[in-house]
Amino acid sequence: MPKKPFTPEEIAAQRERIMDSASHVMAEVGFHHLSMRKLASQLGMTASNIYNYFPNKESLFVFTRRRGFEMAFQDINEQMSQHLDPRSALYNFAGHLIQFAQRSPGYYQLMFQPPKMTLTDPEVVDRDVLLQVDRLAEEWQSHLLSMLADAVPAISAASEARQKQLALFFVSSLHGLIDTYYYKALPKLLSGVDLIPDDVVETHIGWLLASLEHQAESIH
Repeated sequence: MPKKPFTPEEIAAQRERIMDSASHVMAEVGFHHLSMRKLASQLGMTASNIYNYFPNKESLFVFTRRRGFEMAFQDINEQMSQHLDPRSALYNFAGHLIQFAQRSPGYYQLMFQPPKMTLTDPEVVDRDVLLQVDRLAEEWQSHLLSMLADAVPAISAASEARQKQLALFFVSSLHGLIDTYYYKALPKLLSGVDLIPDDVVETHIGWLLASLEHQAESIH
């Protein structure tokens, strides 16, 4: 008796299962060391089966990175629906980013620390999906710029280049905090701490906002 074909829902679920596992592997060992055979073994599949869903590693990476941004935007949309004041919204946004990084570290790493490679060959990766990833990444950055300007009004009076500089300072500082915990880079300071405590997050963001206000106001 022939095997019953998968439904679209089952195919989508299988693709997500592959991407979930691949995100962890690529974040741990890097894209260039990803073995499709080992990934398949972890999933209880064959490598040829994975290729039925993703034709190559590059395609798997691009689709996985897109899924990461889509998952992060779900958190952003939920946060925006709460109608918080600008400053509280920014705290909430940063908190959600840190929670996402802890909950889905593989996706976070691929979103913000992608491997260095050039993807231009349409036979290697779907160009439309690549453009979608670029658009999502740009939307995420635009959302951050908008939230910072709302939370720190003085930023709006700064030049576009200065606004980007201040936003970069804010997000790179958060990223450094996340990576310090993820890689256990400072074992003595992190001893006994598994997750980033809420009070540490609040204090860190408070310092950042105070610094941003000072920097933004200093240009006038």
